[in-house]
Amino acid sequence: MRNILLVFTLGAGAICAQDALFTETRLTAPQGPLVDRKLLAGQKLWRASVATLAAVNAMDIESSWHKHELNSTLAGANGTFGAQGALLKLGMQGGLVGIEYLLTRRHPSGRLYRAVSFINFGVAAGIGSVAGHNYTVPVPPVPR
Repeated sequence: MRNILLVFTLGAGAICAQDALFTETRLTAPQGPLVDRKLLAGQKLWRASVATLAAVNAMDIESSWHKHELNSTLAGANGTFGAQGALLKLGMQGGLVGIEYLLTRRHPSGRLYRAVSFINFGVAAGIGSVAGHNYTVPVPPVPR
């Protein structure tokens, strides 16, 4: 599972780097400026916050795997966190990012991008603290 987390984190970083390279190419195009630089700064911050949120969610999933889950919605049939809980968590994250994307696509402004970025970073901090706690919880022994 840690290998999957590592690959996911590296992939998210590579995608962000490629997107930044594409954005810089568009800014220096000879046709003139295509977008406002302030807006791009907000977009970059938002994309970084989405990547951070995805990485922290992956870390939380890895830290909770096969451990007792207190949230009954995320718990499987035997009361532990598994594939069902992971899919629900990823679905909730996807829904949040989808709503943010639709909101910022309809009303693109640097202020809105920064606002949803701070929301994402705040959520990531909360989930990261829970993931940090999950690493201290021992995995229950497998019944034979």
